[in-house]
Amino acid sequence: MRIVELSGPIEDGMWSYDDPYPTPRVTQIPPPAWLDYPVYSQTVSLAVQAGTYLETAAHMDPTRMTIDQLPLERCYAVDALALLIPRGAGEAITPAALDAALAATGETLRPGDALLVGTGWDSHWRQPDFVTNPPYFTAAAIDWVLDHQAGLLGADTPRFDSPHNPQNFFPKFFQHDILLLAPVVNLGQVRAARGKLTALPLQIKDACASPVRALWIEE
Repeated sequence: MRIVELSGPIEDGMWSYDDPYPTPRVTQIPPPAWLDYPVYSQTVSLAVQAGTYLETAAHMDPTRMTIDQLPLERCYAVDALALLIPRGAGEAITPAALDAALAATGETLRPGDALLVGTGWDSHWRQPDFVTNPPYFTAAAIDWVLDHQAGLLGADTPRFDSPHNPQNFFPKFFQHDILLLAPVVNLGQVRAARGKLTALPLQIKDACASPVRALWIEE
């Protein structure tokens, strides 16, 4: 069995989305005076959409399933398909690109599969343009994903929709029973197009999302 880490690190002062989303902060707690020996810990302050996170439709509709209600079988050892579609800053992921990448694997995308799309943008994780001008999905590409009935869509871009050429597909996207996982890293290290995905969220009551430790597992 081979395991690939798909979650990026959470660090003090790392990238974040625009206001009102806060910049993640990791702060050292001083050793407490009520112990006779020193111990060390940290406080972490961040939005639920920070680092690599898993998100439900509650992001757009609070009446939908929240992250603490997510069945474990939706996030543990899920059948997954990885597609590599190299893209640069501000470049689009299109249905034609998805078709070509899928054909190159010789696989089929089955209903309920987790679909992971790697563009190589994870190499910009610590660069200033990571959030401001990443690759994005066109509205037609999202239709392609929904038509294939994927159970989860993950990608190494922090914005599925373009901040400069908005596609406005999220209301339609979250009308379906699909999860969002983003931004992942290291899809370029995947050796087999098919594997298992585990992305376990924190059990944060009534939250729409949670940071996860995401793993790609090849047998």
